[in-house]
Amino acid sequence: MTSTLSAPTHTSTAARVENLHKSYGSKEVLRGIDFHIASGEVVTLIGRSGSGKSTILRVLAGLSGAHSGTIEVAGNPAVAFQEPRLLPWKTVLDNVAFGLNRSDLAWEEARQKASDLLKEVNLPDADNAWPLTLSGGQAQRVSLARALISEPSLLLLDEPFGALDALTRLTAQDLLLRTVDSRNLGVLLVTHDVGEAVALADQVILLDEGEITHTLHINIPGPKHTRRSHPSFGAHTAQLLDWLEITTPA
Repeated sequence: MTSTLSAPTHTSTAARVENLHKSYGSKEVLRGIDFHIASGEVVTLIGRSGSGKSTILRVLAGLSGAHSGTIEVAGNPAVAFQEPRLLPWKTVLDNVAFGLNRSDLAWEEARQKASDLLKEVNLPDADNAWPLTLSGGQAQRVSLARALISEPSLLLLDEPFGALDALTRLTAQDLLLRTVDSRNLGVLLVTHDVGEAVALADQVILLDEGEITHTLHINIPGPKHTRRSHPSFGAHTAQLLDWLEITTPA
């Protein structure tokens, strides 16, 4: 059974997926996936391990092999993972600049653009720092800057905040929301955190064994950074937990 609650209000499309199927050998891991991501919209994928979340992200990123169905992405997507995957032998500045195709821009221009992006992600003094000197939150901000340097219309995030402590995670989430608003990005976010999904998303898609079983459109009034204090936040998270068949303590 597939459930959909409420309807989206966004217009222009950053990505569209129709009837996506994907197999590894004889095992079908994605079965008829359909969804779209509007510009300026955050879509989160939740579900148990092995449900197909990261596989969908990899297909949209062009990192997966053969599949069937329709995939349309406006421009080139950018990807950030739970592990920042910074190159330890390059400075922070050069790690960010490395995310840009050098044929599109002279290297010094790329480094200037990287420096500007580091300021945008609140790391104005980190140009000459080395990755191993960064905290987890700082490294994730560098990873975000590297993803943004190519000016993508679609940002693909695979549990980027999963390894961060609670306070650092909230700061990183707020930075993501500000970046989405300022750049009108479409975002596909894979997460295991139901509260994070409700706090950040316009649309939450629940996967089970390679199929979409439920879709929840989040219509909590006000800016997203105030959602956790809204009375309906708990009802949205409870609905998702119920669909996931997770029982919370009384």
